[in-house]
Amino acid sequence: MSCPPPSPEVCPQVCPPPPPPQPCYVKPVMRCLHHAQTVRTLWEAMLLCAVGGTCVYFFIGVPRKAAYRDFYARAEFEDWGDEMARKGLFQSVPKEGLKDNQQMKSK
Repeated sequence: MSCPPPSPEVCPQVCPPPPPPQPCYVKPVMRCLHHAQTVRTLWEAMLLCAVGGTCVYFFIGVPRKAAYRDFYARAEFEDWGDEMARKGLFQSVPKEGLKDNQQMKSK
């Protein structure tokens, strides 16, 4: 008795698939990490302070300066002072001297 001949379709040799490529993640830099984060935070803080200061200057300071300039350009300080003196709000201005001043203005 003889062995049957081997069948021509023996299990074909199958290679295992190659392993997937490693992902291309950037490794974190651990050396001087705290220093780098602190420097970055300080630069961000300085930039925000500069932007905030500029906004305050242009949106609050410039209009306020213009309002004061207009007020002092149109103000009548001598008339206001005379009116307050007539009401007796100034202790250093005698009322007698004020009456003489009014008579001089009316002439």
